[in-house]
Amino acid sequence: MELRQLTTSGERESFGEFLIKARNTRGVGFHDTARSRVGDSHLMFGNVYAIFENEDDPLERMVGGFIVHDLATLPQSYPKPDVSHLPPRSVIECGELWSLSKGIARFAAIATAVLAGAEQTKAIIVYPIVKPIDRAAVYAQLNFVSPCEPVRFPYGETTDGGEIWVQPMILEGEKLEEYIRSGFEFLFKNREGGQVLRFDRPSPVPASKSTREIQAPAFDNANGAPPSPGAHS
Repeated sequence: MELRQLTTSGERESFGEFLIKARNTRGVGFHDTARSRVGDSHLMFGNVYAIFENEDDPLERMVGGFIVHDLATLPQSYPKPDVSHLPPRSVIECGELWSLSKGIARFAAIATAVLAGAEQTKAIIVYPIVKPIDRAAVYAQLNFVSPCEPVRFPYGETTDGGEIWVQPMILEGEKLEEYIRSGFEFLFKNREGGQVLRFDRPSPVPASKSTREIQAPAFDNANGAPPSPGAHS
């Protein structure tokens, strides 16, 4: 599998189309409200990452993806959790996670750990859906904590017009460092002046090689140091 950053307007538009398709056909079934522009701003100004089964697959073969932004670029989607004690540049919000293939979410979690490490992230915020379906358990397993009760997500609704509730969650401090270290257990290797991240698809899905080119400082051995808000599909 390959993690690929999408940068052009055409690539971002294709990602958005796949995101809509995944949200309408998989899981709870939901979409942005008619008035919301939060998702549009994430797609336009966030760091957009697509996942492909094979290296060099064309754009139309993406099978999943997510968007990351730091709080110096865009505000957090909901005022909780309170991260005012940290520099905005060091806090990232992860979201718009979608997949059309089994195992993508776990792949995205590992990849995000590496991306966050390269950016020296101090905290990761996510807003997984908890109603009408609970998607928060996987983040709890990764040591994300819930600083408050679930909140109604004002920017989305189910396909039949129902409310969506999300659980604000955060990972920081020692638990974030542990998460980062686990991501960097997967090796970086030099190629054409960049860093190539290679790792196997997480079990129980059969292993296959994954490559993501990333321009980042070199890390000694495998040491060094984030998953994906908007409501997670």
